Amino acid sequence: MASYDPIKLEKEILNFWKKNKIYDKQKALGKDGKPYYFLQGPPYTSGEFHIAHVWNSSLKDMVLRYKKMRGFDVWDRAGWDMHGLPTANATMKEIGLKNKDEIKDYGIAKFIKACKKTAVKYLGKMENDMLRAGIWMDVENAYKPITNEFMESVWWVLKQADKNGRIYRGLKVMTWCADCATALAKHELEYETDTEDSIFLKFRLRGKKKEFLVIWTTTPWTIPFNLAVMVNPEIEYVRAKVGDEVWIIAAPLAGIFLGMIDKKYTVLETLKGEQLEGTEYEHPFEHKLKVLRDIRRKQPAAFTVLLSKEYVDTSAGSGLVHCAPGCGPEDQEVGAKYGILPFNELAEDGAFSTQMGDFTGWIAKKDDKKFIEAFKKNGCLITTTKVEHEYPHCWRCHGSVVFRTTKQWFMKVEDIKEKMIALNKKVNWVPDWAGSRAFNSWLENIRDNGITRQRYWGTPAPIWRCKKCKQYVIVGSIKELKKLAINKVPNDLHIPWIDEVKIKCSCGEVMKRSPDIIDVWLDAGATSFASLYYPQRKDLFEKYWPADFVLEGTEQIRLWFNTLVLCSMVSIGKFPYKNVYCHGMINDQKGRKMSKSQGNYISPYAIIETSGADTFRYYAIDSSNPGQEFRYSEEDSKIKYRNLSVLWNLAKYVNNLDYEPMLIPISKLNDRDKYMLSRLHSTIKDVNECMEKYRLSEVPAKIDELFVELSRWYVKATRDETDEKVSYVLRLTLFGVIRLFSLVSPFISEKIYQDVFRETEEKESIMLFEWPDADERLIDAQLESEMQVIQQIVSSILAAREQVSRGIRWPVKSVTITTRSSKVRAAIKKHANLIKQMTNVWELKLAQQLKNAKFTVKPDYKKLGKKFGGRMKEFASELIKMNADKITSKLEKDGSITLNKLTAEKDELIIQEELPEGIVGAREKDFAVYLDTKETPDMLASGYAREITRKVQDLRKTAGLVKTDKISLTVECSKTLEKAVKKYLDKSKVGAKKVLFENVKGKQKSEFNIKKEQVKISISN
Repeated sequence: MASYDPIKLEKEILNFWKKNKIYDKQKALGKDGKPYYFLQGPPYTSGEFHIAHVWNSSLKDMVLRYKKMRGFDVWDRAGWDMHGLPTANATMKEIGLKNKDEIKDYGIAKFIKACKKTAVKYLGKMENDMLRAGIWMDVENAYKPITNEFMESVWWVLKQADKNGRIYRGLKVMTWCADCATALAKHELEYETDTEDSIFLKFRLRGKKKEFLVIWTTTPWTIPFNLAVMVNPEIEYVRAKVGDEVWIIAAPLAGIFLGMIDKKYTVLETLKGEQLEGTEYEHPFEHKLKVLRDIRRKQPAAFTVLLSKEYVDTSAGSGLVHCAPGCGPEDQEVGAKYGILPFNELAEDGAFSTQMGDFTGWIAKKDDKKFIEAFKKNGCLITTTKVEHEYPHCWRCHGSVVFRTTKQWFMKVEDIKEKMIALNKKVNWVPDWAGSRAFNSWLENIRDNGITRQRYWGTPAPIWRCKKCKQYVIVGSIKELKKLAINKVPNDLHIPWIDEVKIKCSCGEVMKRSPDIIDVWLDAGATSFASLYYPQRKDLFEKYWPADFVLEGTEQIRLWFNTLVLCSMVSIGKFPYKNVYCHGMINDQKGRKMSKSQGNYISPYAIIETSGADTFRYYAIDSSNPGQEFRYSEEDSKIKYRNLSVLWNLAKYVNNLDYEPMLIPISKLNDRDKYMLSRLHSTIKDVNECMEKYRLSEVPAKIDELFVELSRWYVKATRDETDEKVSYVLRLTLFGVIRLFSLVSPFISEKIYQDVFRETEEKESIMLFEWPDADERLIDAQLESEMQVIQQIVSSILAAREQVSRGIRWPVKSVTITTRSSKVRAAIKKHANLIKQMTNVWELKLAQQLKNAKFTVKPDYKKLGKKFGGRMKEFASELIKMNADKITSKLEKDGSITLNKLTAEKDELIIQEELPEGIVGAREKDFAVYLDTKETPDMLASGYAREITRKVQDLRKTAGLVKTDKISLTVECSKTLEKAVKKYLDKSKVGAKKVLFENVKGKQKSEFNIKKEQVKISISN
């Protein structure tokens, strides 16, 4: 096996998988198994995968591979998002259109064809990108919203909803994006903190020249649409004399507001808000706008004070709230109680209509400063003040939204929210809070969902309506449409061709299609049906639905996860999924959102083509926690790359071992070997539990802990052994590792299988094995606990060796281990030989305390000074009186010591140990190790022999020899060294038939120094 080269390796494996159709064969493993429905959350076909897409898809791929190898019949149909504003806007930009109105001049049919071209332009590239990252889904049959088949599924949902009485048309105030020229639903809003001008205005009481209502608003552009003022019936208000005018304002706010504008005032009267109900006032622009005078004449409650406990308080402002029923859902709600109709004269682009006099053409929100200036000239403006508030923005263009009253089609869901909340409790959400708190909260506040949008590129609304009698019909399929239509149904259901279809109304007139498209999020919401070709096919729906598993980011709680539920509930009254996994957002190392404009965007292509897809998958999955932000770090990614190199080198090592296929009974293995197999099966058990419970991010660490331990512990412990049992354990454990790791890093797992195991295994690919289950009989929890202690002890001894620069090949005469832990003592006694073997120690001693060692214990004044304050001296005095050995014993036993009711923890004391000459030590929590550093002639002889042995093994590798090749070894050295080495040089460890001490000859030779002794060696057959 060559060095680890992920780019070369991954391309080779991609070709292998493709040539041998391994994906198809893996999927076929479960053809007779239990159905498992994975529902893909479709990414947009924008041309490039974001780094989050690769992370997201890698998590999904883990689950799909696991379930297939588990024998499930997995439905893994890929899917793409292709309708909506991203595609439409990209198309408009490409052909040079600036706004929606220009589409008509360009030609709607021509525009739709261009959109379709944009939607499929990058499809093939993105499919290949998925495969390059090792993502296995059915991309050949991916669902595409632009097909008639998919759009029929959306139509079917709306048809069923209508049958269930859940579709209605109504005049409502909708959040509206003027830049995108369409209505937006609640789930399409992003809230950002904006700092803007709020205004205080005075509205003159009708018939009174000098008395005013003081109102406050953060949306100046809505004042021309004002139809009422709201007060809280339970709040106290005052009539305050301000100069020569009387202002009505909430009593708790009067002093604050009037002090802010430096106005002196006198309270003339205090009254409850309910006493103000019906008070009439003059709109400040009533004399200029005929439309306002007409409203007053037709709607008696217009331009009066209304009561509202829900939407008026004294947290800010004046306690009197401007009410524009056409510019806000709360205002519409209150106005409706008094018979006031919504009034809003905004065009699709947010411009005021010609009915609005001097305001004609002004743009809502964007022209707020112009409106404020107009109020100033009018004389109704009192003051402006900056306010910081959460304001909704469009989820696509990110511009500020406005409110617009339009007639839209709605999906009725508010009355079933309790049922949805109850059903949500049965869903397994990972993390739990995403469902129990976040999604539950969303459902508690859910509103009827607007389903129509005023655009061209999308699923056309399947609603035909009669202009005369107002009857409508919602069509649920192409077949139904052909039955109802009085003319030909087009081959493409998109606008404008679908608009040619007419339906005969029962009143004798002709029904025409509503010109809108369906909210693109309902495309996404219908995917649980569309992915199964429903309603065209019933068999797949009956077999797989609902989805067993969906996975997306937390932002989809209010988006895709929400619309999936809405579409499912209004059509068949059931929840569409069983298990939901939410990941967080991926940001840069500083926690900033990745952006090309900020220069912190990291391309997944750059990562994959330098470090490999395996590295990214391994790092991204391991470094993330469900629902939490993931901060990408190049340095942390490099650690995973190094771990993959460890795995690769481990495989190379195992591949070079002599091995004959055999089954060795567990009874023939020693504790060290049993431990390794126990760790393997414990890991299998843990990984399976994580996968079953969708704790996906925990999986990589469990596997890499196993193979790193196999490499750095077991290999080190057995490197000088040629026992077949060692090869057996190494191969068995490594094979288990790559079977598990194939979920995380499939390329390296496959390559190791092909290079190391394929010759002795019948399966064509690592991906075609049944998923492993843990053999509980091989799991020994007690042994694993003991070995963890032994590993800590070995590590401490090796650390002590480093203090005196004693290489591992040079023996240590003795090590004393002191401990008061019965668990540690038992482990040492049981595995003493292993400790000696791994640390090259000749004698191991066990004691409670090292003889002749002296301890001193002092307070850490920095820590305890803050803790004890003035009693610090008292504690230190008592500590000095105590025997240091007793203190350390107490600390080892309890972890703290209490003197005069003052308790100090172990880490708040400074413990110093004075060791006898020739002894070095290393102290841990439960034990300490002490090395005797004295050297004897025999120890030196052993060290020389081991150094020569290593050089011989290196020379054998250079010569390309394997372990079974026997050699003749010639050693040329001083007579003193020869005498010492002869005793300890083991012929079996160098594969030598004989060892000669004479002048070296031949081509295969090496020359080196050991502790100033010159040595030459040569080998021959």
